[in-house]
Amino acid sequence: MNVKYCLPQKELRSIVSRFWHGEVDLKEGKGLYRIIASGNTGIIIQLFQNQSVLYNKENQKALPKSFIYGQKSDSPCLNYFAHKATVLGVDLHPTAFKKIFGLHATELTNTLADAEDLLLSEVCRQLYESTSTQEAIKILENHFLRYAITSSNQEIEYIIQKLNKTCELANTTSLAEEVNMSRRSFQRKFKEVVGIDAYTYSRIMRFQKALHFMQNSQATSLTQVAYEVGYADQSHFGREFRVFVGDSPKAFLQNSYFMDTPQIDISIPFRIIGLE
Repeated sequence: MNVKYCLPQKELRSIVSRFWHGEVDLKEGKGLYRIIASGNTGIIIQLFQNQSVLYNKENQKALPKSFIYGQKSDSPCLNYFAHKATVLGVDLHPTAFKKIFGLHATELTNTLADAEDLLLSEVCRQLYESTSTQEAIKILENHFLRYAITSSNQEIEYIIQKLNKTCELANTTSLAEEVNMSRRSFQRKFKEVVGIDAYTYSRIMRFQKALHFMQNSQATSLTQVAYEVGYADQSHFGREFRVFVGDSPKAFLQNSYFMDTPQIDISIPFRIIGLE
């Protein structure tokens, strides 16, 4: 899949991290993708299709033509395209799900929902009738603008920014004190807004930072990668890596490829990994 990226207009930066779109050409022989924990939620839309051509490899069932996915905290899943397709993706900010859909983010943790069940029917109709990815992005931007003025969950947004800047694992007691909340209230609110607890989120962010090191060849060995992002040793790194990827770091480098170009903004996580 050849992927291109588009930043949202300034007013939407607190809701949308980025838009992306790609063309799937099965002649390349690369239609299988591993979906991993990224620390955010988002939307996938298959444009210019009468029906979905994206399938889950495990159960061989077609995914919805458009769907909203929640946080992923467990092992990866494998999806594949049965035919060529044009795909539009929306990477949402970690705190945007509840703001947009009015639901606790835990409702979709480790699962997905048909976009037609959560987005306005008029928005879905316009997306399916769009004739270009640029038109579809504009439709989504216009829809999201109604939520951009909402400034709730500032405490959680502050903590997200803090965790994104460090490789340290979250200490919920100290984080709760930092935003003047009880530990229990903080844990409950973080999970409602983000979809996973703060400790799990910090584990995913550390894992994501390791992926960036591996992609950009900023470390000479996997041992150095483990050291740079705060794992106790390479063995610890390997165990955590298998949780989120299902493979060892070495096997991952041998049979996978990054969809994103090198040197991409480290604040934007990987979610879709191609399989050779």
